[in-house]
Parts: sequence; structure tokens; C-alpha cells
Amino acid sequence: MTSSTKQALAASLKKLLKKKFLDDITVKEIVEDCVVNRQTFYYHFQDIYDLLRFMLEQETRAVLEGSGGWRQALLRAFEYVQREHLVVYHVFLSDGREHLDCHVYSLARHIVAEELDRCAGDLKLPGKDRDFITDFYMNALAGMIIGWMVRDMKEEPEEMTDRTGRLLEGEFRRAAEKFADER
Repeated sequence: MTSSTKQALAASLKKLLKKKFLDDITVKEIVEDCVVNRQTFYYHFQDIYDLLRFMLEQETRAVLEGSGGWRQALLRAFEYVQREHLVVYHVFLSDGREHLDCHVYSLARHIVAEELDRCAGDLKLPGKDRDFITDFYMNALAGMIIGWMVRDMKEEPEEMTDRTGRLLEGEFRRAAEKFADER
């Protein structure tokens, strides 16, 4: 019941985000839409931003599930943002934007870390260097996604993924080789 209640609250938030900005949504509206009481909401979440973080994590997990490499994961991320543009827009232009930004950075970090493990897992790469490389490319990917959102998603997801892919093809491995411990 707990998991399904949390999912139902997240679904209600998403439904409301299709109609209005996050700043204009109240806990009262969420619980009324979900047909639960306020106490149930606060049993599961501290506030609307806590619910937003949960919803974004659930949505991302579903988007990335079964991705066959970083290009497909990035394409799915772009497609999700485009498909759910109203939800993203209503969070992007609200006080909850920092949560969306943090989430985009987490998504980008996940994509980069998985690809780095896949293509350079055989190299002896010190942890601090692995983190540095991951952070570098995380910032690049997150910046691309956020910049694309700021530009009203004018480019198609396939174009964004292809252009990014041309820049990064083989770069994760090359970067890892530059930092690999040869000892």
C-alpha cells in the first residue's frame, strides 16, 4: 500500500503539473485528486518538493530502464523532456527549478558513469580521476539538456543526440586513458 500510495501521489502531482505551475499547486489539491487525506501525504513526503524529487526519480528510472548505452539513454531523456514538455515547463519556471536542475545533473552523471564503466572498466583509474572525468562530462551533458530546454526544445531529440554523439564518440575512453594509472 505504501508504494502504491506514493505512486498515486506522484501521478496526481504530474497530472496537476500538466495544467499549472508547481508554485500554484497545493497539498490540498494533490490529496483531493488522489482521494487521500493530508496526513497520508505527510506520512510519505515532507512537502511538495519532496514529492517532486520522488516523481522525477521514478520517471527517470522508467526512461532509462533497458537503455543500450549512453546514446540511447540520452535520446530517451531528450524524448521524455519533449513528450512531457508541459510538466517540465511548469517546474522549470517555478521555485522548484533547482530540483529539476539537480535531477538533470543526476541523470547526466548516471549516463556518464555507466558509459565510463562500460568503455574503460579495464583501466586502472584512480577514484578521484574517475570522479573528475564523470563530473566533467556530466556538466557537459546536463548543460546541453538544460540549454535545450531554455531554447524551447527547438531541435529534435535525434538531432541533439546525434550532434552530442559526434562530439563524444570515443572520448570517454580517451579521457580515461589519459588518467589511467600505469603502475
